Amino acid sequence: MDEPEIQEKITDPETIPKKKRKITEKQIKLGVFITVVVVVAVILLWGMVPEEIYEVKQVTANPSKFDGKDISVKGMVKDWNITDEFTLVDQTDSSLTIKVDHTAAFPDGFTNNATVVLKGVFKIVDGENTIESWGMQIGCPSKY
Repeated sequence: MDEPEIQEKITDPETIPKKKRKITEKQIKLGVFITVVVVVAVILLWGMVPEEIYEVKQVTANPSKFDGKDISVKGMVKDWNITDEFTLVDQTDSSLTIKVDHTAAFPDGFTNNATVVLKGVFKIVDGENTIESWGMQIGCPSKY
């Protein structure tokens, strides 16, 4: 072999042996740990997304949009007389109403003219706006 051939073999990248990188056990554990942390963070953040709270006037303006859906509605209590049924009225227009059938316990402080947020299933029954509520919060929802 003459000198140029030797020089060509040395500088040719195909002739240089490549070392294979091994993934260590430590790197695998770190990857699994990071994946678990990301999954837990996503699950926690998913539960923290606030749900939309509608006013009575928003629901009564387009009731078919909410029919059969779980919603939260804010309004004032009217016509409650120690039963599970009462009327929820809009805070600015008392002619806008939703009939309520509350299926859970009533919280302390529940009374006529109280501002409440109801959680439940909205339905249109015989042309009347109703909500079967299973949850109730008294007062301003922004405090919670």
